[in-house]
Amino acid sequence: MINIADLKRLKEILTVFHEEGLGYYVLKAKLRPYLPFVKRLKKPIVVPVKSMQKQAEGMRRAFERLGPTFIKLGQLLSLRPDLVPKEYSDEFRKLQDRVPAFPFGQAKKMIEQDLGLPLNQVFRNFDKKVLASASVSQVYKAELRSGKKVAVKVQRPNIKEQIDADLEVLFHLAHSLEKHFQGIRNYHPVDIVKEFALWTRKELNFEREALNAVRLREALKDNSQKVKVPKIYAKYSSKRVLTMEFVEGVKMDNLEALKKYRISRKNLVTTYFTSILEQALLHGLFHADPHPANIFVQKDGKLVYLDYGIMGELKPSDRKKIIAFIYSLKEQNSDKSIDIVISLAKDVSKADLLEFKTETKAILEEVYQHSLEEASYAHALYKVISAGARYGVIFDPNHILVAKAIYQAEGLALKLYPQFNVSEGLQMFASEYLQQELLPLKNVKKFAGYLWSRKELLVELPEHITKIITKLESPEPPSGISASQLHEVEHEFEKEMEYMQRRRNLSLIIFTLLLASTILFYLEGRTKFLGLPISGILFVLTLLFLIHFLFFSKKKEVNNNEENGP
Repeated sequence: MINIADLKRLKEILTVFHEEGLGYYVLKAKLRPYLPFVKRLKKPIVVPVKSMQKQAEGMRRAFERLGPTFIKLGQLLSLRPDLVPKEYSDEFRKLQDRVPAFPFGQAKKMIEQDLGLPLNQVFRNFDKKVLASASVSQVYKAELRSGKKVAVKVQRPNIKEQIDADLEVLFHLAHSLEKHFQGIRNYHPVDIVKEFALWTRKELNFEREALNAVRLREALKDNSQKVKVPKIYAKYSSKRVLTMEFVEGVKMDNLEALKKYRISRKNLVTTYFTSILEQALLHGLFHADPHPANIFVQKDGKLVYLDYGIMGELKPSDRKKIIAFIYSLKEQNSDKSIDIVISLAKDVSKADLLEFKTETKAILEEVYQHSLEEASYAHALYKVISAGARYGVIFDPNHILVAKAIYQAEGLALKLYPQFNVSEGLQMFASEYLQQELLPLKNVKKFAGYLWSRKELLVELPEHITKIITKLESPEPPSGISASQLHEVEHEFEKEMEYMQRRRNLSLIIFTLLLASTILFYLEGRTKFLGLPISGILFVLTLLFLIHFLFFSKKKEVNNNEENGP
């Protein structure tokens, strides 16, 4: 049972659903007794809304009326087509996150409480006018005592308590839906609410958002000429207050402003598309909601990413699988592509893989019918992964988020510049990805770890040689040793010294090549042979020498054991 406070909110929620044409579902879920008495007097709706689109529209209107918790839930579902039917996911993208601003006095009180100082001791100026107001927070423009202009994001008072109360009601509704609707069980409503609760509590912690911003800024620092992540002022931030560098700019889809600033839309969308790929598939940390409201464009054409509440992360192995999927589409081998996607799934124990493969194969066959320039690889990945939930193929939320982010980036790029060649953008990224993966310095670091794991080869060898030399330099041979045995020891010593000389020479060659390839790395692009970077060639030779070195060591050890015998 739920408490009295929740019961009042439950009645309010059910009333809104009823008024938006969803009364049948209230009835079927056995929740009609919770409707106000006046609503119960009316004849119940016993026929469901047949159109999935109409259902989604009614749900979207209800969410907008019900406030912050439901708006945030709709925003999550708009990013997760694996959790709800596609019609719902698409409709929730239209949710308007606009709510009246709360008074400045409340914002001032919260800032002073969290930072432990009066407002005028932290800021030289603080504009009382709200720059933006949303369901969870609102933003002000201010100036620090140092003169730095900043944007200050302040959480709505009591928003955490309000969301927690709504979550209790949502869990009650989810259990009712699972119990009374067979078709809805495949979407696991209770699990959706659990994930939403976890995601929302993370988003309400601005310290976590600050950390996300710092990590993303660090990841994109090498591309700072084209992409910007504002600096976070951690000293003036808390769980409820976030202070960051103030950035002037316009929304990415403001075509009039882009024209006014003479910004090349072609260059802009190329930077945008490749930067999303770079975040997700190179760095494994990406902005998971890159829609126009979260991306500004400065007068010089630089992209600025804002709002870091929803971030995704990918393991290196998953990044490689996604890239392998993209490449596999060129081969038009649907079985291979689908197997790669299934290998990404975190749970297929209850999956109907045959039906999943049948549907996703049709999706891929549709892609194959288009030319390389026209094919939407991102859309294909998005649709294939989105189909998983219906057949029990469960993916990690990050896999859904990356498919959605890349697909969203592709769509916005084509909207701003219809001539944008998605295939060309993917090829540009692939080239950069391969360069990053095959950097000599990166591979030297990897191999250095391997060498360290084999350090006993070099550490123990001098000790053994020292023992041999000490033994041979003794004034008298040990008692009982014959001349033939002494001759044998001398012969063994000569062989060992010859072997050591060979190893020393190989070690010198390996060291020289490693040093040369590392130095030439910094000259990449100006030192090539037959179109290949010399540093790469030298690095490959280094590996060959090293393999020979280790193999020869092992072989020598085996031979010695065989000769000495038991």
